[in-house]
Amino acid sequence: MKKKTIWWVILLIGGLGVAYLLFIRPRIRARKLEFTYTQIQRGSLESTISSTGSLEAINTIQVGTQISGTISRIYVDYNDKVTAGQLLAQIDTRLLSSAVSNASANVSVLEARLHQAEDEYRRNTVLFEKKVITEKEYKDSKYVYEQALSNKNAAFASLKSAQVNLGYAYIKSPISGTITERSVEEGQTVAASFATPTLFIIAENLSNMQILADVDESDIGYVSKGMRVRFTVQTYPEKKFYGDVSQIRLEPVRINNVVNYKVVVRVGNKDGLLLPGMTASLDFIADTVNNVPLINNSALRFRPNEIMLEKIKPMLISKASALPDSLRERFLAAVYDEESFVNGNFRKALPLKVTLIFYETAHKELGCDFVQLGITTGLQSEIKTFMTGEELTEGTRIINGIKSEGK
Repeated sequence: MKKKTIWWVILLIGGLGVAYLLFIRPRIRARKLEFTYTQIQRGSLESTISSTGSLEAINTIQVGTQISGTISRIYVDYNDKVTAGQLLAQIDTRLLSSAVSNASANVSVLEARLHQAEDEYRRNTVLFEKKVITEKEYKDSKYVYEQALSNKNAAFASLKSAQVNLGYAYIKSPISGTITERSVEEGQTVAASFATPTLFIIAENLSNMQILADVDESDIGYVSKGMRVRFTVQTYPEKKFYGDVSQIRLEPVRINNVVNYKVVVRVGNKDGLLLPGMTASLDFIADTVNNVPLINNSALRFRPNEIMLEKIKPMLISKASALPDSLRERFLAAVYDEESFVNGNFRKALPLKVTLIFYETAHKELGCDFVQLGITTGLQSEIKTFMTGEELTEGTRIINGIKSEGK
């Protein structure tokens, strides 16, 4: 009998050991959670809106020709500095000079005919007053004189036109600036029959330039005139350039079915590093804060599990007194709702800029706080206010995940 009793005791102890290993120990371990942490830091943060655009001169003039002909001389080339009125190119003037000579000769002929008609008219005027000639003869001479006068004026206008066309053969710069494009060569024929051909493009002043940036309709409301802009170009990836928003064009432009708006950014270019046509990657600096408490966004995304929820429910109810009345009622309703609480959906009762953070206290205990957020970037967020009034110090360990079960 004693041997059977001993065996039963051994079996009972073994069964209890197995039950402990299979059921009791995992539950004890499950309640001893080990967290991962991030820390509150003080620093600077800025809210930016990203975009791309292209650099160009503020004032660009296309220089063309109003007459057709062959380019006989070109006096400038790419990148040349020019002044207003400087001769850029010349069209062959032989035909144009001939046209001026013909027009001038025609004026001389018609002036001679006008003098003859004028003399005839004056003589007939005297004879008509003395009733020597008929009224018809008098009127005929008057008509011939007036016609000769009109012909002479028309010929003189044609001469002026031929002279103007001759002047157009000398293509001059309308502004002072830099030649950024030359579209013709000596000996090339240009035709101005239907449209003015472009011969040169002149950028007025490359020491000041502008960027035309496309800003998405979802971001355009945060862009304002005078806003600071930081940008880089591919050829100087390590160098940062700065400018300011000078204009927001109200004309919508649809790009890949997304509405965009053109934003003009004025930039300085005293060193001449920026060239027309360069692609710029821009950050519109919407807001900046310095020396403020910052938190990693991973802590804002943390959701307590079921074991944590059992511990923090009384704490959440107590801390909710720091919330405004209407918000507190909505939050507590979500906490008291069992299904919403267990699923962690009670946090959805908080507005976008108000959230909960969980942290480790100085006594190694679990704590939580409501915080109001300021600027948020992809990595960090500004803590604008600790809503319970207990400001957490720099270095406080904020829970951002559950690492493993304790042992």
